[in-house]
Amino acid sequence: MSITHIVFDMGGVLVELQWLDRVKTLLNSPMTLEDLHRLWVSARSTANFETGRIDFEAFAMAFIEEFELAIAPERLQHEFLEIVQAPLPGCNQVLSALKPRYHLSLLSNTNPAHYERLRDRYDFFDYFDRLFLSYQIGLMKPSAAIFEHLLSTLNTPADTVAFFDDGLRNVEAARALGIHAYCVDSPAAAMAVVEEFS
Repeated sequence: MSITHIVFDMGGVLVELQWLDRVKTLLNSPMTLEDLHRLWVSARSTANFETGRIDFEAFAMAFIEEFELAIAPERLQHEFLEIVQAPLPGCNQVLSALKPRYHLSLLSNTNPAHYERLRDRYDFFDYFDRLFLSYQIGLMKPSAAIFEHLLSTLNTPADTVAFFDDGLRNVEAARALGIHAYCVDSPAAAMAVVEEFS
C-alpha cells in the first residue's frame, strides 16, 4: 500500500466534541452517535449552515423552528458553540510526526462559527497542507461528491489516500470510492493505523 496523502476528519478525531450530550439535551431526546450523524446531514437547518447557505443567526432561528424548541436563539448559539472543545490529547504531536512524511488534509463537516472558534484558539490547522471545509465547498460528508472533490483537488488516485473519521457512514462512503478509510476516535488511534502502513 503506497499512501502519500492522509486526510483527517476534525470533530471526534482531532478535536473533542460535546456534540452528543449537548444535542441530546437541546432536543430532549435519546440518541446514539450514528443517530446524530444521520440527523446532522438530514436536518435542513444544520445542512444549510454547514454547506454555507445560511449564517449563524439564521441557523439558530431555523434550528429552533425545525425542532420546535422553546429556547432563545442566543442560548442555542451558545450551546452550539460549546459543542467544539479543545484538541484531543496527542493532536499536535501526531500531526507534527506525520507532516514530514505525508501530504495532510482536513475534511470536515463544519461551519464558520465552529471553524473560527477553533482557529482563533488553537494552532493545529497550521499542520495541514489543505483544508476541505463543508461550508466553503457547499457539500457535506457522506456525499460521494465531497470525496470526489477532494480527490480531484489533490490530483491523486483514491488508493494513495488514507482517511480517518469517527462516522461510520463517512468511512463507508470513502471506501466506496477506493479510499483507504478507517473509523477512529482519537489522534492515537489514527497513528496506530498509520504505523501499520508499509
